Amino acid sequence: MPQPDLSDLNEWNVLVGRVSGTWDRAALKVQPFSEAPGRFAAGARLCAEASGAVNSERRVLEVRSSRRSGHAWILDCGLNTAAEAAAFRGAQLFVHPAMRPPLQEDEFYIDQLLGLRVQTEAGEDLGEIEEVLETPAHDVYVTPLAMIPGHSDFIARTDFENRVLVVRDAPGLRIADASAGSADARSEDADEGHQVEAPAGGASGAS
Repeated sequence: MPQPDLSDLNEWNVLVGRVSGTWDRAALKVQPFSEAPGRFAAGARLCAEASGAVNSERRVLEVRSSRRSGHAWILDCGLNTAAEAAAFRGAQLFVHPAMRPPLQEDEFYIDQLLGLRVQTEAGEDLGEIEEVLETPAHDVYVTPLAMIPGHSDFIARTDFENRVLVVRDAPGLRIADASAGSADARSEDADEGHQVEAPAGGASGAS
């Protein structure tokens, strides 16, 4: 399998943490968004981007040593001064999609769903998945025409090779059939456009 090209830092788009402050002289205190093994261990590479900046320069940091402190991580990334570390306060930390751990056969990452074309078993086209809403019960896959619960009652099969998600037709599946409140919730709950390193799956059907 060819090795992925990691040189384009704009492709490092999987959000795994945020720098919440500094520690000691020049270490970073990080709020983690990922529990992937080794994600913040010595040798790990993280792409830092200043929070809220437009067209900001990204920089790859390599973790020299790390330790857990409550819910946070303390990372020594080889920064030399307190001022240099303070400049990363609020920065978001990303990894390349190819750096995520492999998943079980019935699991997938949320960004793999984005762009899948949704069809009913009868062949009706419901558009492409534009976003995934996370709810306590299950994820909801949103297209311009439908909101599909990520549950085996609704998902017939997922064909990642052909980029198609086949769903079982059901009342309320189409946005036109849903209540106005559900449509409003779609816009209110939309995320900021970054994928967090958390797998989904278990109801994807045959792939």
